[in-house]
Amino acid sequence: MAMRARVWWVLGIFAAVGLVGLGVRPMVQPDEPRYAIMAAEMLDTGAWTNLRMAGFHYYEKPPMGMWCIALSLEIFGRNEFAARLPSAVAAFAMAALAGVMASRISGRRDVGLAAFAVQATTIGPMVIGGVVTLDAMFAAWVTGSLVALHGSLSSVGAARARWLLMAGSCCGMAVLTKGLLGWVIPALAAGAFLMWERRWRELLWVPLPVLAQSLIVVLPAAWLIHRAEPRFWEYFITVEHLRRFSDPDSNQHREPWWWLIALLPVGGVVWSLVWWHALQGVRSAVAWASGARFSFAWIVAPLLLLSLSAGKLPTYILPLYPAVSVLVALGLVKAFEGGLRQSARGRVMGQVVLLIAATAVVLAIFLGTAWGGFPAQLWSTGTTVRLLALAAALLLWAVVDRWSWRARSGTDWVLRSATAPAALLALVPFLFPDAAVRSSQIPLDALRASESVICDSEVVASDHQMAHCVTWISGRRDQLVMGRAGEFDNELGLPQDQARLVSVAQVIERLRIGGWKSFCVVTIPSDAQVILGAAGIAKPSHHQVRGDVVVLAWSNE
Repeated sequence: MAMRARVWWVLGIFAAVGLVGLGVRPMVQPDEPRYAIMAAEMLDTGAWTNLRMAGFHYYEKPPMGMWCIALSLEIFGRNEFAARLPSAVAAFAMAALAGVMASRISGRRDVGLAAFAVQATTIGPMVIGGVVTLDAMFAAWVTGSLVALHGSLSSVGAARARWLLMAGSCCGMAVLTKGLLGWVIPALAAGAFLMWERRWRELLWVPLPVLAQSLIVVLPAAWLIHRAEPRFWEYFITVEHLRRFSDPDSNQHREPWWWLIALLPVGGVVWSLVWWHALQGVRSAVAWASGARFSFAWIVAPLLLLSLSAGKLPTYILPLYPAVSVLVALGLVKAFEGGLRQSARGRVMGQVVLLIAATAVVLAIFLGTAWGGFPAQLWSTGTTVRLLALAAALLLWAVVDRWSWRARSGTDWVLRSATAPAALLALVPFLFPDAAVRSSQIPLDALRASESVICDSEVVASDHQMAHCVTWISGRRDQLVMGRAGEFDNELGLPQDQARLVSVAQVIERLRIGGWKSFCVVTIPSDAQVILGAAGIAKPSHHQVRGDVVVLAWSNE
C-alpha cells in the first residue's frame, strides 16, 4: 500500500474513533461540567488567571487546560463537542507523537503510522480523549517532552539543542496544565534510560537546559497567577501534591501498590492481548534496542513512582500509553516480518468469540439485556437500534480480523488489525448507558426542562452533585450549594465562599422567612421531601421530578 494511502487510512481511523461521537454523550458529573464552567467563566469575565468554579475559588489545578477549553468554547460554541475537543486534540497529539517516536527508532515512516494506529485504538487514551478533563492534555505535553528528550539523546549539535528546547517547553506546559508531575515523569523516564545505558555525563547536564527552558515557560504565567490568586501555589503544592501523595482524600481512592500496574493492560485493550508477541518482536530487533530501552524506561520508572502514591486514579497512567504503543508497533511489525503467524485455530477461535458475542447481542433484542446479566434498561431511547449497531460492529470486527491476516507486510497487518475494532470503538459514545446511570450524574436534560425557572429565580440553591451542571446551563455563579459541600468546600476558609455553603435546614429557614422574589431548589428526592414536609413552607409553584433530580421553585411575585 502506498504511504499516502496509509496516512489517510490512519487519519480515518482516528476520525471514526476519536471525533465522530464527541458531542453525542451527555456530560457526566462532576469532572466534565467542572472544567467546562471554569473555562466559560474565564470567557465571561475576561479574568484568565482567576480560578473559579461556579464562582467558588478553585485551586486544585493550574489554568492551562481551562484556557484550551475556553478557546474551544469561543470558537465552536458552548456545547459538549467544544468542551471535549481539546481532549480529542490531545489524544491525536499523543498518537502523532507515538508515530514520530516509532519512526525515529526504526527509521521507517510506515512503522510510525503503525504506532499512530495502535495509540488511536487503545481503549484508555481513546476514552479519556472523549472526556472533558485535563488528563489527556497533560499526557500530551508529557509525551511531547519525552519524545523530544529521546530526540535530543539521539542527536548532536544544533538538532540536539532544538530537541532540548522543545522538551523544556513541553515540560513547562505540562506543569501549567496539571502540576509538578510535568517535571517528574520526564525526569524519571530519561534518567532511568541514561542510567540503563550508563551515559553518566549526560545524566548530569541534560536536565539543566530542559529545566531552564521549562522555567522560562512557567514563571511568567506562575507570577500572573500569584498576583491574581496569592494563595494558589501554596495550596496547590502542599495539598494537591504532598498531601494527596501521602494522605489522599475521598476523590483519590486508596488502592494497593500494584493497582496501577494491573490497570495498565486493562487500559491497553485491545492491544494488550498481543503484548507477548510484541515483546518477542522487540527482543529480536537489535537495531532498535536503544529506542526500545527508552520506551521501557518511559513506562517502568514513572509507573513505580505512581504506584507508591497512597491515592491512585486510573488516569495517572495515561502518559505511559504512547510508549506502550511504540513498543507494540515496533514489536508486531518486527514479529510479522520475522515470520509470526498465529495458528489457524487461534485465529478462528478469536473470530468465533466475536460471532458468539454478536449473536448474544441480537438475542438481547428479543430477550432483554437483563438476560445477559446487565441492567434491564441500559438506554432511555433507541435500544433496538443500538443493539443492532453493536452486533454489526462485532461482526465487522470478525470479518476485518480475518482479512488482516492476508496482509503482506507487518505495517499493513497492524493497520488492518487496528481497523478491525474501530467500528466498535466509534460506537462507544453512542452506547453510553444513560438509563443505567443515576440521573444526578447526568442531569442536564432534566435541568434543561426547568432552565427558564433556574435562570429567572432570584435565589438558587443546588445540591453539590448538580451544582456544576446548574451553572453550565444557566451561567449562574451565585448559587448556594446545599447539604454536603463536596469539592465546593475548598479548605481556603474564604468568607465569600463559606457564605454560599448552606444546610438543608438553612434553606428551609430562608423559605419560611421570605424576603426574596423567587427561590429555586435543585436537589435529590430525599432532601426535597424534607423541604416539602417542613412546617411553614408553601406549596411550590414549580415541581419537576425526573429520576433523582428534583427542581422546586417558589414565587412571591
